[in-house]
Amino acid sequence: MNLLEVMFHIFDNPLYTTFGLFVPFLIIVSPLFYIKDLERLIAYRASHRSNLWIAKVLAIVQITIVFLSTAFLIALAVTALQYPVAFEWSDAYAHLAKSSTNPAERPDYRVANAYLYQTHNPLSVLVLQVLLFFASFVLVGVLSAVFAQIFQRPAVTLILVAMYWIIAQTPAGMVPPVLTFLSPQAHLLLQIRSSAFPFAVSFLYLVPTLVLSFLLGQMKTKRAILG
Repeated sequence: MNLLEVMFHIFDNPLYTTFGLFVPFLIIVSPLFYIKDLERLIAYRASHRSNLWIAKVLAIVQITIVFLSTAFLIALAVTALQYPVAFEWSDAYAHLAKSSTNPAERPDYRVANAYLYQTHNPLSVLVLQVLLFFASFVLVGVLSAVFAQIFQRPAVTLILVAMYWIIAQTPAGMVPPVLTFLSPQAHLLLQIRSSAFPFAVSFLYLVPTLVLSFLLGQMKTKRAILG
């Protein structure tokens, strides 16, 4: 195994992405949605009401960059001294990818599958995963802000956003597959990548959804009346 493969293995764990990343991230960004005095100050200084929403989204983007960069650097620091840096798949990865058609059969090496091995090198997977993590977490933050505007109740917002994320962990057959697809977490798992579910599909879902969420939040902010 090389360094990038180990990093993929760490960040492909649904429990880690949920409890190690998603939950702390939600805790960090949630105060942005309910500090009314801060919102009044920003709105007062802004020349247009929409600037309040743009400022909030930019804060979410900045928090996402710092948060994910910190998580990545910590994981890198832990593994860098133990594994070599390489930009090609290791022999171990190649062997597992060729010998197993079902990645779930090898929980010790979940990300080893023939699709990734045949179509991408580790560096391209790294770039794509970084972009997907960024888009997913910004989307979660923006949707949280939208729900907070609509419901004005922190508990309802947190429940809805948590359901939106963890539904990807629901056992197959319990919910319609389309609901699993809607979860950002489902688009971060390398273990389920295939020719039928390439990276492009994830970007075609996440990016337009993020844009629509941004526009919805902007519209709600314009209509809001500051107390």
